[in-house]
Amino acid sequence: MQQPRDAAGTGGGGGGFSWVFVPVMFVLLTFNSIMAVYHSQGDAAMVAFVATSYANLILLFFCLWLYKRATLGSTRRNRLKASVWVLTTMLTFAFAYMVMGVAGRLTLPVALLVWFIAAGTGMGAFSAFFEQGRYEVPS
Repeated sequence: MQQPRDAAGTGGGGGGFSWVFVPVMFVLLTFNSIMAVYHSQGDAAMVAFVATSYANLILLFFCLWLYKRATLGSTRRNRLKASVWVLTTMLTFAFAYMVMGVAGRLTLPVALLVWFIAAGTGMGAFSAFFEQGRYEVPS
């Protein structure tokens, strides 16, 4: 008898990717982070950005892995959902901050646009994570 598949296409066993895929992606992420630090030429701000982004991504992937395995409707699952949102929003604002630093002399409207896009992304993710399915549409 075949197991029913969930929306992600997995058989409900918590998988989805090959057991080879995840370690290869972590190796590539680690290699890319090491190369970014190497090419930063000792720029402390860039090293800090790469290190915090790497740690954020590792925590994000781990929280997503735990979230997928948590019981539907449990307090733990809701806390993991909040953690995923916080980590995603922190990463978005970190990238916005780096855009501001790398771009240098942005005009005020462009700088505000960068921050509004980051804020909009955070609010959109909040809405998708916490408000989706909360209200029924009358038929």
